[in-house]
Amino acid sequence: MMLSYQNLSIVLLLLFCLYATYTDLRERKIKNYCSYGAIYAGILCHVISVLSGNSPLLGSIATLLGGFCIVLALYWFGIFAAGDAKLVWGASLLMPVGLLGEANAFDQYTPITLIINMFAPYCLILVVYLFIKTRLQQKWQAFILIFQQEDFRKQIFEMVFGLIFLLGLRQLVTLSLGGLGIETGFWYQLLIVLSLYFTLSYYVAKYGLEKFRNSVVCVVLIGLMIVTTPWTLSAWAASYIPFLKIYLVYILIFFFGRNFIYNLDSMVLGREIDISDLREGMVPAEQIVKTEGDDGEVTYSKEGFALPNVFNSNIILGTLPGGVSKEKAAELKQLSEEGKFEDFENKIRIQHSLRFAPVIFLGVILTILCRGPFFTFFQ
Repeated sequence: MMLSYQNLSIVLLLLFCLYATYTDLRERKIKNYCSYGAIYAGILCHVISVLSGNSPLLGSIATLLGGFCIVLALYWFGIFAAGDAKLVWGASLLMPVGLLGEANAFDQYTPITLIINMFAPYCLILVVYLFIKTRLQQKWQAFILIFQQEDFRKQIFEMVFGLIFLLGLRQLVTLSLGGLGIETGFWYQLLIVLSLYFTLSYYVAKYGLEKFRNSVVCVVLIGLMIVTTPWTLSAWAASYIPFLKIYLVYILIFFFGRNFIYNLDSMVLGREIDISDLREGMVPAEQIVKTEGDDGEVTYSKEGFALPNVFNSNIILGTLPGGVSKEKAAELKQLSEEGKFEDFENKIRIQHSLRFAPVIFLGVILTILCRGPFFTFFQ
């Protein structure tokens, strides 16, 4: 039977999520005192759990820091708005220790399970809705549009070099850990390699080092793989097939799947407006990027939907789910009046506005009821 403080943490968790859902639906905001309240209450629950001997100190620290890193990454890539990220972090901390005790080791990690229970049902509902609302001809057109992107060939080459970079890093990490006498399981190695891959990829993109990565780094990594991997099919398969499968799934979901759903979404839920009509809370479906030439001349271009980087100051309008702020809308209107956006006729596509607090609430309920990822309920 659960301890009283565990019951209390569930009650607090549901109340925080219910209030956040209410304010998000009514005011399009998740109040700071709600999200910070959930975080502080969650930290307090973990302190009580550690002091009472119901959870190890390292486990609570892993949930605290790991959950923060996960929501920070989701915020960084534009999947969460700031309020959403704080609420999810607080919800993962408030989830009672031991609630997921019947799940397998990987699924017992509360932040991961909560993210799964949020995004999987949401994506499923969205995909089903878009498939119902679109005709077969529109679905085919959405698929064809993926290959008609202006930079499609460039993106394919980037994927190829990205794969070489990933596999090479995997071999480099394996050799480095082996040289240090450190033994790790597959999931820990996967975490190290992916963390290194995404961090280095970020700095490559930030400083424009793609040519150096492709022509120098990837060549060195290919040589490393050839020299250090035995020339047998089984050896190469054992070394690289697991990461190759993960990368292919990543491409199918985050490139082809994302673009296909985005194209359907644009047909059904997106619309184009004049920037002078942009209002607070509208969610852009395109990015506006500032480029400064060698002569100091500043130009503005419009790019399609992409996972935005909130640390890139050249993106003056991104596809952040929180929508356009009042100040940002005024800034864009001023630039439009100055003729800065004439190259794309002062137009921008906006997408349907999503209130994410109800999705978080749904994920919390599924996690509590299923005591693990929602699909374990059917097993």
